[in-house]
Amino acid sequence: MGAGYHGGFGSTKGSSRVIVADSSLVGNGRGFQLKEAAKRVKKIEGYTDVAVHGSPDSISVMINKNGTEREITLDHRRLAKFLKSDEGYKKGNIRLLSCRTGSETGTFAQNLANKMGVTVRAPSDTLFIFPNGKMVIGPDMRTNSGRWIDYHPQKGAKK
Repeated sequence: MGAGYHGGFGSTKGSSRVIVADSSLVGNGRGFQLKEAAKRVKKIEGYTDVAVHGSPDSISVMINKNGTEREITLDHRRLAKFLKSDEGYKKGNIRLLSCRTGSETGTFAQNLANKMGVTVRAPSDTLFIFPNGKMVIGPDMRTNSGRWIDYHPQKGAKK
């Protein structure tokens, strides 16, 4: 394990195992580790964590159909439908552990908040998750320049 640095948290062992929640990594071996990395993140009461690879306007997931894995891209409507049918989602607010889904240039988090009728918290930039569960939002794992943005349902918004 190597030593690494990430903004605001100081030195961290194991930076070679930092996980990025970026849709470009879906299909890449490190990208599949997002589910395990998300288990180490400190939970927030009242929020359900949704760990998926993302971009400002969509998310990507891997599915296995008949032994063949492939990437599919979901918009906010398809994710909402999936969440509503998932027994692990107990209703309530959502925190997207998903790169750039809260980007001010995108629409994903706001549209999901409108569709679900709950607050959606999402990162403004690339999300890095360290082996100890610490998270960095920024252009690289050493620069914690991003932030979490809360999106609230807008009355009368198109869903």
